[in-house]
Amino acid sequence: MRPTKERGTKGNPVLSKLLKLKYLINDTAKIENGFSEMMGSDKSWVMGEITNLRNDGWLTATKMKVANEMWSKYGG
Repeated sequence: MRPTKERGTKGNPVLSKLLKLKYLINDTAKIENGFSEMMGSDKSWVMGEITNLRNDGWLTATKMKVANEMWSKYGG
């Protein structure tokens, strides 16, 4: 796995984990020769939450659970 880009995370462990999840989805897409519809929607959700956190938002417990399920789904 390639090193993650953690620029701009400002020590936020949730944001760091979401960035790693985004890279994990990208790596899975490369292995499977492209994004499936589900992978594309998962990545869009992750990107939206990354933007939310960077704009001083926060992740609810439900969204954390969704992110953890995705993490397991993509082999993290």
